[in-house]
Amino acid sequence: MDAKPAFEKIKNEIKSEVNSLKDKGIVPGLAAVVAGEDAISHTYVFFKQKDCQEVGINSEMVDLSKVNSNERESNAIRTIKELNERRNINGIIVQMPFPDFIDTEKIFDTLSPKKDVDCLTPFNLGKLLRGEYSYNDDLLPCTPRGVVELLKYYGIDVAGQDVAVIGRSVLVSNPLRKMLEDMDATATCYHTKSKNLLGKIKEADIIISAVGRPPEMHKDNSFRLTGEMVRNGAVIVGVGVRKYLKIDKLYFDVDVDSMKGIASFVTPNIGGVGLMTRAMLIKNTIIACKNLNGIK
Repeated sequence: MDAKPAFEKIKNEIKSEVNSLKDKGIVPGLAAVVAGEDAISHTYVFFKQKDCQEVGINSEMVDLSKVNSNERESNAIRTIKELNERRNINGIIVQMPFPDFIDTEKIFDTLSPKKDVDCLTPFNLGKLLRGEYSYNDDLLPCTPRGVVELLKYYGIDVAGQDVAVIGRSVLVSNPLRKMLEDMDATATCYHTKSKNLLGKIKEADIIISAVGRPPEMHKDNSFRLTGEMVRNGAVIVGVGVRKYLKIDKLYFDVDVDSMKGIASFVTPNIGGVGLMTRAMLIKNTIIACKNLNGIK
């Protein structure tokens, strides 16, 4: 399941929407707030800005990583409040991870749910988990929506399918499970304490792995999905990835090579779900822009 054609298709659709908005005198805008010093986070923001430029969305970054640690939280809160009020900014990214000395609960309580294009605020996550959302018109978490869009692009109907979501994170696994349930799949989140984990994975029609636990960092609790763990014909989606900085190595959840001849579909580790996450961010920016301007 190469995401590149789906990524390009979505970008072209968004370009068309951006042009329509510009004809109405509206230029969509996205702002990223970066408070951590993590080099990977800065790289993510670079690609997000690049995507915005390609489709005609204005983008800007507020880098607070050099601000004194005693003042960084208050600076972040003040910045987000200012961005909440700016009419030329429709979407705000709070780039995670934040340093430990910043209270992320305060940050997300400050962020306007109407501009929360990463769907990190309690309000937006609550709407999703209560099922009180419109798939096309509301802001939804980028990675879960990206997985759903990729499955749709390849004509994979999840209705009636048994889906194993490996992981139980608030940002990916649980929102994705809920979205799949709402599409009539039987979706279950599995984790380290699940009974007969390997047996349940083996029975699943669709397996989505969102763990991100390399052995170098989690020697007693690492995870790797291999071909011998899945049934013939299963659909495999790899979400989990972690960079282990000490050896400068990316570790992916799924051993793609071992899936050959077994899985009916499998996402590549490079050019897979990560591209779809980026696509959904700019899609969410357009949804936010339309909602804020009362456009259907």
